Amino acid sequence: MDVEAVEPGEEETVRRQEEARTSHWWFSKRGPKFLSPIFRLMDPALQRVKPYIKKGQVVVDLGCGWGYDAFELSDLVGPEGKVYAVDLGKNAIQSIQKKIDRSGRRNIEACASSASELGFIKDRSIDFVFANGLLCAMKYYRPLAVDEIKRILKLSGKAYLTGGGPPFGYLDQAEWENIMQGFNVERGGSYKENWAVVSLTQ
Repeated sequence: MDVEAVEPGEEETVRRQEEARTSHWWFSKRGPKFLSPIFRLMDPALQRVKPYIKKGQVVVDLGCGWGYDAFELSDLVGPEGKVYAVDLGKNAIQSIQKKIDRSGRRNIEACASSASELGFIKDRSIDFVFANGLLCAMKYYRPLAVDEIKRILKLSGKAYLTGGGPPFGYLDQAEWENIMQGFNVERGGSYKENWAVVSLTQ
């Protein structure tokens, strides 16, 4: 169900349904908090993107879950850089904010928001979008999330996107390939791989 399938006047109801669904780890695909460190050990995503992350950059971790990758990204960009940790799950964002407060880090901003609504981030202001497990976990508004990624990326920016179809995700092959056609694919990109490093088409 994408944005075109939502009837006029139903947007708020759909958003509430998505927030309720995303707050449950099974549907959000983020995993329960106590298992997140284990899941991360088996996920090569951060190793794939490290060569693209530089000191002083501004990075967005979209669908950041409990924020473990966001804190590693903040180490990579350094104190002169910034990381937006964005997730629709309010419990996850509250947990990240507590960790930010305890650690005294000033280069992470935790934001409770849908990836389809990033109005708090300026156009062409982001060097790298890390959207690991985001699109395949979104039941609604995936096209809007892709549009927002394109809007916030600098012309020189890059993004890491992952896919995944039923029964473990919502992103089928046709939609994944359509998304890839809207970017320059620099690494990965096939539906079988289910990940890609992309940049904007010029």
